Amino acid sequence: MTYRERWVVPLVWWPCALGLATLVAAELHSGAPGARAVLPYAVLLPLTAVLLATGSRGQVTVTDGVLHVPGARIPVALLDHGVVLDREAFRIQAGPMADPNAFVVSRPWLHTAVRLMVDDPADPTPYWIVGTSRPAELLSAISRAVAAQGALPADGTPPSGPTTRGHTAPS
Repeated sequence: MTYRERWVVPLVWWPCALGLATLVAAELHSGAPGARAVLPYAVLLPLTAVLLATGSRGQVTVTDGVLHVPGARIPVALLDHGVVLDREAFRIQAGPMADPNAFVVSRPWLHTAVRLMVDDPADPTPYWIVGTSRPAELLSAISRAVAAQGALPADGTPPSGPTTRGHTAPS
């Protein structure tokens, strides 16, 4: 495996989310007797914990010449070039200036990303935006994976021109 990054919910989110769930449960409880007193807490607090744990399940990996992100994968040979997106560029590229055909995958706590241009004439996706806390390392891992496949010319420039290998992305 060339690169691996787990998307883990920041620890500070846990007390904040559980505190908010407790406040909502208290509002629903409103001093009522019986099951109505316990039910909001018994439902909302575990539900909040499950949602936070589920948010930590995603990961980005580059292995065996393939970039894997939650819900999709693409051979690195189909990636023409990539750029690091800082917080503001990420917001603009994934928001107001986003191409409707672009593939964007991230989490709310990630504030940097990489934009990877797709070089596959059979695919309408112009680029992928992948949220990451270590964008330079991800681009470096992709470059190493491309070089390991022998896809880079001797001068180190990325391949130009169409490829015939496909990839899968969510529909």
